[in-house]
Amino acid sequence: MTTGLKAIIIGAGALAVLGLVLVLLPGPTATFGWFAYQPVADFGFVGGAPFVPASRLWGMGILAIAAVIAAFVVGWVLGRGRGLQKSAPEGTAE
Repeated sequence: MTTGLKAIIIGAGALAVLGLVLVLLPGPTATFGWFAYQPVADFGFVGGAPFVPASRLWGMGILAIAAVIAAFVVGWVLGRGRGLQKSAPEGTAE
């Protein structure tokens, strides 16, 4: 295995670990409280999208990049291991 390929593998591993740490970090806690009430009887409350901390979004993005790099490395290694196959000329038996 070449030095460049080892560096790519180590870099992808480091990105994967960093992404996993960012995803698993607990989100920020709220320092305040609030109450929701229904001011109008014929209006239903529709909640918005759940809050996702920025660190979790960055972590998922970094994990995706690490997965793409890992897939590239696996394809590269498998492709290099097979080499080029020479085919027999047409009309000859092998």
